[in-house]
Amino acid sequence: MPILFAWLLGVLLALPESHAAPPPVTFENAWVRAPVPGQTVAAGYCDIVNHGAEAVAITAFAGPLRVEMHETTHVNGMARMRPLPRLNIAANATLSLRPGGKHLMLFGMDAALRNVSLRATFANGEEIDVTFAVRPFANEAAS
Repeated sequence: MPILFAWLLGVLLALPESHAAPPPVTFENAWVRAPVPGQTVAAGYCDIVNHGAEAVAITAFAGPLRVEMHETTHVNGMARMRPLPRLNIAANATLSLRPGGKHLMLFGMDAALRNVSLRATFANGEEIDVTFAVRPFANEAAS
């Protein structure tokens, strides 16, 4: 038995040290603004960081809710939302989903949720699960 143990230890020590590569894309500061009381539509935001040397594209988000990727634009002094077929993230860059810009629209949102788990699907077919923290609705007009 000691010989077998010594042999096994030798084999393990001879193996190259494995380092898990960091994911090429990470999601940071992911949050959802809780819906206005009585409503079921909410907006989601985050920073999508591409650590890789090549551009990537997200083609969809899926989860227990219907999710659409949108962008707010201003035309003739009017804010308008338009759906986006994909979110492109340049190599070694960050795409920020923010209020008033690119964002996610979540339909069927329950205001009692504290987190929303979504799966991002990339153009190459890879998927990453992302948890969005739900922030309570704040009525800015009341303050």
